Amino acid sequence: MLSIKSVNKTFNKNSPDEHVALNNLNLHVSEGEFVTIIGGNGAGKSTLFNIISGSILCDSGEIVLGNEDITYMPEHKRATFIGRIFQDPMKGTAPNLTVEENLIIAYMRSTNKNIMAVPTKKEKNYIREHLASVNLGLEDRMNTKIGLLSGGQRQAVTLVMATLVKPRLLLLDEHTAALDPSSAKNVTELTKKIVSENNITTLMITHNISSSLEIGSRTIMMDSGKIVMDLKGENRQKATVQTLISKFN
Repeated sequence: MLSIKSVNKTFNKNSPDEHVALNNLNLHVSEGEFVTIIGGNGAGKSTLFNIISGSILCDSGEIVLGNEDITYMPEHKRATFIGRIFQDPMKGTAPNLTVEENLIIAYMRSTNKNIMAVPTKKEKNYIREHLASVNLGLEDRMNTKIGLLSGGQRQAVTLVMATLVKPRLLLLDEHTAALDPSSAKNVTELTKKIVSENNITTLMITHNISSSLEIGSRTIMMDSGKIVMDLKGENRQKATVQTLISKFN
C-alpha cells in the first residue's frame, strides 16, 4: 500500500552542519496496518513524515502510495488523500474560524472542491453527524472558534477533519504529546476507534514506548535515519518496554 524504497535525505550538505536524516530507508506498509514509530531525537521520524506528506522532498529514492508514485508530488495535492495531525493542537487548523468552518474547509479540500464554495445542506449534515460520532458534544459547539476549545477538544476536531473523507494514509505526529494525561488518553481511545472503524492505514510517531506496543498492529524503531527494529505478530506480543528501552542504549 505504502512503499518507501531507498529514500535518502541529507540537510546542509557539504557543510560542517551536514546531517543525514534518512539513510537508504526502506519501508512497506500494507493496507489497513496501524504502525507505531519510536526512536530517539534525530532518528529521522519527523523527516520521514515530512517526506511522505510532501512538505520536503527526498534527495533520492521512491515513495509509492497504492499504485501512484508520489515522490515529487506537491504537498497540496497529497493533502487531498493524506491526513496529518501534529503535536501542536493548533497546527493544521485556523484558530479564528469556527469549528464548523474548519470542518467545511477540510471536507472541501478532501473532496477536491473549492474551499470557498458553500456546502450543501446534505454535506453540512454529514459533517455534523461525523463530529457527533466522537461523543464529545462538539456538534453543539459548531459556531465556537476552534481556538477557544481545550487542547483535547481541538485534537478531537482535527482527527475528525483528517478523516471526514477516509484518507488513503493517516500520519499521527505525536498528536497526544502536548495534552494532559486525561486528554491524551481520550484522544488515544478516539484515534483507535476512528482508525479501526474505518480501516485506515496509519503511521503514528510516539515517545511513549508502552503505547507503541499497545496501539496498532506493528511497531518500528528508527535510529540514524534507518529502521533498526520491526516488530509485528508474535514477536511484538512478546516484546516488553524493557526490550525496547535496551535498544536505545
